[in-house]
Amino acid sequence: MIAVTTFSATGYQQYGKRMLESVIENWPTKIIVYTESPIDLKHEKIEERDFFSIPGVQTYYQYIRNVPAAHGKVDGGYNYNYDAWKFTRKVFSQYDVLQGYSGKAFWIDADCVIQRAITSGFLEQPLAEHGLCFLGREGFYTETGFIGFNTESPGFADFLEKYIGCLRKGILFTLKRWHDCEAFDWARSFGHCKENNLSPFFNPQMNEKGEVKITMEELDVMSRSVLGPYILHHKGPSRKMIAKAHALPEPIPAIA
Repeated sequence: MIAVTTFSATGYQQYGKRMLESVIENWPTKIIVYTESPIDLKHEKIEERDFFSIPGVQTYYQYIRNVPAAHGKVDGGYNYNYDAWKFTRKVFSQYDVLQGYSGKAFWIDADCVIQRAITSGFLEQPLAEHGLCFLGREGFYTETGFIGFNTESPGFADFLEKYIGCLRKGILFTLKRWHDCEAFDWARSFGHCKENNLSPFFNPQMNEKGEVKITMEELDVMSRSVLGPYILHHKGPSRKMIAKAHALPEPIPAIA
């Protein structure tokens, strides 16, 4: 059993170092950390890997480097829903570990803090009979701050190839949003492996305009799930959010 995360050099200073310190204190296993520059925190629980050494990463990010929409620059402003440059790094990091690993692995966002000791037994339970466990948000998109993967589950290899293929084949840029949550949900939609949704209670209501109005408290399904007592996910200030269709940027052609 292992954990995985990634962050930029700035992210390490802002939140990643605190996250790793909390892993050392309260997480039961080693964590593989994909970094973009060396970090100063050394511990037997931390295995540091170079993010840009992942096969295909250099090609992918060179391909979208000069595409403003893929940096979230749309409609004269910034929209995180299209920031593939930032949010797809999670997918590459997960794939690099999972493709050659046999067992259970857990993704933890670098802006999380493990605030209470977690046992291996607790983590084993949601993946006992499933290939995936995750924080689903029906009608919106999955909260991917925490994901459990069981690589030995039937159909998992097929899911994993769909997941990375969503990026490699340019499928992501045909979807409603261009981030890792959308790629994850697209890969899940094929039903290759058995799933365990840890937040089945998420049930947003539609207003008279046909919009789903959601508060940050409602979107924060982690705090209301079984993970709530253990993991604090820093998601920014509380604010109203409206889930509705946006005008999509032009799709980016697949890499030849």
